[in-house]
Amino acid sequence: MRIKTLFLLAGTCNIFIFHTCSAQYFQQEVNYKIDVKLNDKRHSLSASETIVYKNNSQQALTELYFHLWPNAYKNRETALCKQLVKNGETELFFAREDERGFIDSLDFRINQQPIQWMLDSQHIDICKLILNEPLQPGASAIITTPFYVK
Repeated sequence: MRIKTLFLLAGTCNIFIFHTCSAQYFQQEVNYKIDVKLNDKRHSLSASETIVYKNNSQQALTELYFHLWPNAYKNRETALCKQLVKNGETELFFAREDERGFIDSLDFRINQQPIQWMLDSQHIDICKLILNEPLQPGASAIITTPFYVK
């Protein structure tokens, strides 16, 4: 982060110092490949995914977050289900368990090494990956996982 200092003279003896912070804009780079098999009778996918994640920020990263969209359909407690009910849409709320969707069978690895990961305690459609070592600015990591989606 760059810090700019601006000095302004006001009157004869008063000096006002203003600090303004400006962060350089960046966007992380994520490229992925998914190998998937569709089971149209079970309405499911079996897959494996390879993600190349490049840290374009100016800070080292110690964790990454993923949005696991299929888990938004898992139960009545998800933010999606609550929002749908609030909007008067109750199909997901009253759906039978076998009609709901989810993602599981995840086994995240970074650069072929197992890592610790967890679902957010309040939002099961958000997953946090804890990196074994910080991902430095400009560096890339290869993230892999199998997964199953209903």
